[in-house]
Amino acid sequence: MKNLLLLVSFFIFQFSFGQTLTPKVDRTSIKIGEPIKYEVKVEYKEGDKIIFPSITDSLSHHIEVLVNKIDTVKTDGKSEIVQHLDLTGYDAGKFNIPSISIQKNNQILKTKEIEIDIQDIAVDTTKNAIFPIKPVMEEEYSMRDYWNKYWIYGIVALVLFIIAIVLIVLYVRSKSKILGEKGYKTPYDEAKASLKALDAKKYLKRGEQKEYYTQLSFIVRRYLGRIYQFSALEILSDDLVKYVAQKPDVLPEDVQKFKQFLFDADLVKFAKQEFDDSTNETHRKWMEEFVDRVKPLDIPENEDLKKDVVTGEKYKQFNNN
Repeated sequence: MKNLLLLVSFFIFQFSFGQTLTPKVDRTSIKIGEPIKYEVKVEYKEGDKIIFPSITDSLSHHIEVLVNKIDTVKTDGKSEIVQHLDLTGYDAGKFNIPSISIQKNNQILKTKEIEIDIQDIAVDTTKNAIFPIKPVMEEEYSMRDYWNKYWIYGIVALVLFIIAIVLIVLYVRSKSKILGEKGYKTPYDEAKASLKALDAKKYLKRGEQKEYYTQLSFIVRRYLGRIYQFSALEILSDDLVKYVAQKPDVLPEDVQKFKQFLFDADLVKFAKQEFDDSTNETHRKWMEEFVDRVKPLDIPENEDLKKDVVTGEKYKQFNNN
C-alpha cells in the first residue's frame, strides 16, 4: 500500500512540473541553409498564464533561427498558443533541435528533442570553375555622397565665409570714410570736393531731383556747421536761415538766395516738386559762389585767433570782397 502511494505521488509530481510536448516539423532532412518549419502548441483557457522562452538568433551552436513568431488559434472549441520557428543549419551532420521550456501557470512544459540531418551540397568542379576570393573593392565616392556626409560642414563654412565678406566690406567702407574725411585739409576743400562728386553722379540727367537736392542741402549745411561750429544738420530750414543771417560776413543777398534754396529743396524732398533745368543750374551756381564767398582765410602765424575744433585751422575775419 505504501509503495502504491509513492508511485501515485511520483506521477502527480511529474505531471505538475514536467509535462512533455511533442513539436511538429515539416521535415528532418535538409540541405545546408534550407529552412525547417518547427511548430509547438500549448492549449490554454481564460486565466492561464503562459510564458514562452526568449529565443534569439539560434537554439544551439548548429541550429539557427530564421523566423520566430507566436500566434493564437481557436479550432474545434479549443484555444491554443502556437509558436512558429523557421530553423536551419550551416554545418553538415546530424544534430538535435534542443528542448524548449514553456511555463504554463505553475507547470514547466518541455518539448522533445528532434534529430535532423543536414546534408552537404556537392559541387561539380568540372562544370563550375572555382575562382580565388576577390579582395574587398573600395566604392568611389560621388559628389552626392560627399554632400550627404559633410553637408553640415559645408553650410557652416559658407556662413562663415559670408560673415567674413560682410565684415571686410564694412571695414573697408569705414576705413574709406575715415580716410576720406581726414583727407580734406579744410571744410572748404571738403565742400568743393563734395560738389564735384555730386556733379559726377548726374542725378539731374536721370531725373532724380530728390536725391540731388538732398545731397546738395547736406553739403551746404555741413559746410556752414563746420566753419561756424554749430549743429547745422539738426535744425529746421527757417532756423538755419535766421542763424546764418546773424553772421556779419554773410551778404544779405546770399541770405535771400539761401532761404529760397532751402525752400525749394524742401519742396523737392517732401512735396515731390520738380524744377526746370534753369532753376537747378541757378541753385548749383549760387552754391559754388556762396561756398567761395564765405571761405575763411588761413593765418597760421597769428596765435591769438580762434581755432577750428574739428580741423585745428586758425581763421581771421571772413573776406567777402
